Amino acid sequence: MSTENCTIVNQCLAAPKRAQYGGGMIGFNQRTNGSTLSSELGVSNDGLHNTTLSLKTVKLEKGNLYTFSAWVQISNGRESETVAVAFKASNGELVPGGETMAKQGCWSLLKGGIVAEFTGVVEILLMVVVSVYSSKAMEIRVDNVSLQPFTAKEWRSHQDKSIDKVIRINRVVFIAVVYLSLVNLIQVRKKKVSFKVTYANGTAADGALILILQTKSGFPFGCGMNHYIVTDEAYRQWFASRFKVTSFTNEMKWYSTEKTRGVENYTVADAMVNFAEQNGISIRGHNVFWDNRVMQPKWVKDLPPAELMKAATRRLNSVVSRYAGRLIGWDVMNENLHFRFFKDKLGENASSMFYSMAYHLDPSTTLFMNEYNTIENSKDHTATACKYKEELEKILSFPGNAGLKAAIGLEGHFRDPKPNIAFMRSALDILGTMGLPIWLTEVDVGGGPDQAHNLEDILREGYSHPAVEGIIIFGGPIAAGFKRMTLANYDFEPTPVGEVVDKLINEWKSGRRQVRTDGRGMSEILLFHGDYRVKVSHPLINSSMSINFKVTKETENITVLLQFDA
Repeated sequence: MSTENCTIVNQCLAAPKRAQYGGGMIGFNQRTNGSTLSSELGVSNDGLHNTTLSLKTVKLEKGNLYTFSAWVQISNGRESETVAVAFKASNGELVPGGETMAKQGCWSLLKGGIVAEFTGVVEILLMVVVSVYSSKAMEIRVDNVSLQPFTAKEWRSHQDKSIDKVIRINRVVFIAVVYLSLVNLIQVRKKKVSFKVTYANGTAADGALILILQTKSGFPFGCGMNHYIVTDEAYRQWFASRFKVTSFTNEMKWYSTEKTRGVENYTVADAMVNFAEQNGISIRGHNVFWDNRVMQPKWVKDLPPAELMKAATRRLNSVVSRYAGRLIGWDVMNENLHFRFFKDKLGENASSMFYSMAYHLDPSTTLFMNEYNTIENSKDHTATACKYKEELEKILSFPGNAGLKAAIGLEGHFRDPKPNIAFMRSALDILGTMGLPIWLTEVDVGGGPDQAHNLEDILREGYSHPAVEGIIIFGGPIAAGFKRMTLANYDFEPTPVGEVVDKLINEWKSGRRQVRTDGRGMSEILLFHGDYRVKVSHPLINSSMSINFKVTKETENITVLLQFDA
């Protein structure tokens, strides 16, 4: 599955790149200066002015996934406009598939996709939506269009291959007895590890037994946690036996820690932090602020701007300082694309200002911008990948934020009966061009007979994408009140959804492995990123040795040199 255009998403080029897959089902590969399509603006039901242009009619097969790409530019309009692709069914239903910001005078890549829920004909449309009316005809120039089909089996195969995918690097590192032999390659989730075992005289130890135990996963795959963890021992055991990273669902939020103005209460949050630390569980702070007016403490909602600024500054100083050095990240301003409580009260730079304050209080902690519907809902145009990127770039360009450790938080609340995994991938590709860590931060899936299957599809897509560096699901046992996505029943036995989670936890780690050396004293194995303990023994001598080492994405092929004393 081609990824050659991932690095040029959101760049505006003088000439369009070639069509992916040779155009696939469309074959719209002009290799010219582009075909010009134009139309007068019409007025939609929501008051916006639309240009809608038909590209082609194609037949979709139910269950297949389709990736879409095209190079577009606009003219006779504003400097830039949002251009979207949509798929129109014979019954008139319109399924959005992705969008980009097109500009005048250069070519932008539009990426998206659709998962076919029926077999039938659809019309592929390009749509420009503008909020400012112009009497001029809007022209869209489009070139090198592609629509490529994949069966579910082919898509899964690509996900699996991505886990072992190699990317070129160029580094050489020496660490004690572990020689990191870097041959300019890096693998997304696994690395090849070579063992060389010798006797004391330096000769190869043929037939040495190497026992390998992964003691910690290198990929953070975690679960949301709520206040029941403080008092429910069964919940504590269930959680600690599975997860090593978490976010608290509500307990760190402002409305939980300061219900009455000036009266802070961190009792529950502190107890949850202590439990996590005692069990080696990393914590993403969620959240310092929430930009939704409804989600403010009652006493905050109607504060005048000066009083709000004073209260918000006290809140940020309090919570960030309290947990400084104890968290791996903070959602500083939650959902600031969908909502704008603080911007309306304090100005357009409110989010940027609070990120700056948090950064200078705790400069070593990663600061996330956290949003929903960026990957899960192609119908929501408020928080698209392009708009997310634009807002985060604005925050990072704010004076004083140059050294800020930023990350991309995508909530992942999937509600459609069938997740649009092709759209999800296109959004991850766009955000991946920022070069920042991407986390899926609150993944849950709507109920129904396909809930477990849909969750597995989503988690596999996230895990297989090279830009994703962590996943947290928002679910748990029914005994802890998790009703939307229940992972365990009242006896803490796994539900079908919980079985998927347990399966992937085990699938995405190396567990216990063993290999034997050959006549050269060598053995090779592919291991997931993480921490390992290795014990080496030989049947001909009464000697063994152990060593700890780490497999990370930053280093490539690892050669572990081991020598018996006798």
